[in-house]
Amino acid sequence: MNNIVHFEMNTPKEVALESTQGTLVQGRYGDRVMFHLAEGGVMYVPPIVAAKIEEQGIAAGERFELCKAQVATGRRRSINWKVRRKDAQHDSETQLESDLRESIKTATARPQIVSLNGNGSHAEPAAEVNGNAKPLAPSQGTHGAASSTKLEHALKTAIAAACSAEKYGAELGYVVRFDSDAIKSMAITVLINMSEGSRR
Repeated sequence: MNNIVHFEMNTPKEVALESTQGTLVQGRYGDRVMFHLAEGGVMYVPPIVAAKIEEQGIAAGERFELCKAQVATGRRRSINWKVRRKDAQHDSETQLESDLRESIKTATARPQIVSLNGNGSHAEPAAEVNGNAKPLAPSQGTHGAASSTKLEHALKTAIAAACSAEKYGAELGYVVRFDSDAIKSMAITVLINMSEGSRR
């Protein structure tokens, strides 16, 4: 029996296909596409992943990264698969997401630290309009806009929005608490929306 490669949530994994021709497999949880891997074993992924692999022109034997990312939209959570070729190391959105994962690991290890800009200052609070938190505008440091990255902006916005939501819930007598996973999901969503907005 072939070994099955499993993908952990929000953890990129490097793979290479033995053949770009996948096999559609029907199951109780929906359709999956099975690929044989160059180093042995197989992987099962949603059809959308197979389409992304084909769209990027990934060849047999070419190593690339797959990441099963969890994205939160309000109270709902969905899965967004990321496919990245190894020759796309300098892609801005992918690099930001990579930096985001590293920053989240640090934030998880030290949950009480909310300063993310490296100079000891705290994230600015989110503005409220009718009780809803609005994304923060990137701050200007001594070096101008270059001192505030999209990554910092996404993390600050997620933390500030979570803080504002918890405060608003307390005022209504409704207890709301956001853990590190929820903060991470919100930050990823903000980062992706920022990147998509810049492309448009």
